[in-house]
Amino acid sequence: MKRVAVAVAVLLIGIITSLAMADDMAGSPTHKNIGVGFHNVEAPLGIRWWMKSQKVAVDLGLGYSSTPAGSDPNESVTGFAFEVGVPFVIHSWDRVHVLLRPGLLYQSQEVGFGAGPTFDTRTPTSLAFTGELEAEVFLVDNVSISAANGIAFVSDDPDLPGEDSHTSFGTIGSNFTTLGFHVYFLGGP
Repeated sequence: MKRVAVAVAVLLIGIITSLAMADDMAGSPTHKNIGVGFHNVEAPLGIRWWMKSQKVAVDLGLGYSSTPAGSDPNESVTGFAFEVGVPFVIHSWDRVHVLLRPGLLYQSQEVGFGAGPTFDTRTPTSLAFTGELEAEVFLVDNVSISAANGIAFVSDDPDLPGEDSHTSFGTIGSNFTTLGFHVYFLGGP
């Protein structure tokens, strides 16, 4: 619990700092307010909506999968992911935003056991609270790529008899194969 309190304190300090620094946005990239894209590959159907003179945004993302399980074509397992984040601009240049982004990622993925009439599923779930620094680089007007790194507090429930939920805390990051992107096309400048 002490780690969660430290993570929350760091996020709050970052938010307060970003709001204090947000008035100095000279050279900030100009783009539309609403765009499609994603921050996490787990929830790739996403939207980013900038508000407050493009100083604060809301990210929403969804992910879904359905995969055949076993030899029976009627058996399948499904997965679902939902992500929400609140990026705050802490600094900008001509084509770059540096963002502080607290977020939440929920995932569930069915796992199949057995076959035919004995086919059964379990649904492990994961809930992650994240705090990241993100660089959003505008390649051209209204099109950006982004990468982030930070910390995460994760609670996993394996949904198996006799197995307890467990929590972990650690660093997270994206690499070249998991860059996010956004294409802005509605509202604003």
